[in-house]
Amino acid sequence: MSESDLTTENLVLKLNLKGHKKPITGISFDPDGRQFASSSEDKSIMIWNMRENVRSYSFVGHSDIVTAIEYSPNGKLLATSSQDQTVRIWVPTLVGTSTEFRAHAAAIRTVTFSPGSDKILTGSNDKSIKLWNVGHKQFLTSFVGHNNWVRRVQFSTNGETVVSCSDDQTVRVWDVRSGQCVHVFRVSKGSPTGLSLHKSGSVVAVSMDSGSVRLYDIKAKKLQQHYVLHDSTTSVCWHPTANYLLTAGKDGKVIVVDVMEGRPLYTLQGHNGAVTYVQFNTDGEYFASGGIDQHIMVWKANLVK
Repeated sequence: MSESDLTTENLVLKLNLKGHKKPITGISFDPDGRQFASSSEDKSIMIWNMRENVRSYSFVGHSDIVTAIEYSPNGKLLATSSQDQTVRIWVPTLVGTSTEFRAHAAAIRTVTFSPGSDKILTGSNDKSIKLWNVGHKQFLTSFVGHNNWVRRVQFSTNGETVVSCSDDQTVRVWDVRSGQCVHVFRVSKGSPTGLSLHKSGSVVAVSMDSGSVRLYDIKAKKLQQHYVLHDSTTSVCWHPTANYLLTAGKDGKVIVVDVMEGRPLYTLQGHNGAVTYVQFNTDGEYFASGGIDQHIMVWKANLVK
């Protein structure tokens, strides 16, 4: 938990944290930057306090691998999904109270909040995406069209659009109001492992198990950019204020890409084995990576002057 002098020009490793007992599956930063949360194959979640001396708190409740974790945009709640077919809504305090509900009839791969923090989306091995009211744990509607496991879902910042990716080798764009799929991007080589929607809502970055990262222009309905960065790309995240991409792969690398210049800027190697997840914090000042080595590394980005 000490600072490191490991640097790559603008990037500085600030924290190297170990607490989980199995690989990391998700990372989410608190909107106000005081803490971040992580999920793991060890069935637990941990909340890490970034102020002063790093402290962590571990919470259990799921009976199987926790597959995803996310803070609500207002910072008041945490949502987690699990292979135990449930979603848990946590109050991120020392007590760590949570409520659960069974959301699907198969393992749940992903969970994400709406911009207003009042709804969540879940995606499952049952091939469906479901929309829920957070306060009442009430089912609202389904988005049906994928014909294989749903890996990731995300709302646009205005809450009007949803993007999803699946093992059926498609990325789908949905209209929230109608519940209809408005476009399908089909991938011929490999399957999507994750996605990140640009704050503009116009471009979605997709990580591929083939090792590539693909950028799709949602409005023009076409592939915009294509990078081959890893032997198998596991995670991708847009910088919240600039046109940088953060990617991770099974090759143990974390790569920062300058999308405007169309080239990788930095390659970081610190994890022992595959990097499973990467995430910027709300203002892009920091980012974190998690791996099968059970470590979480927090980096000072220094990308935007």
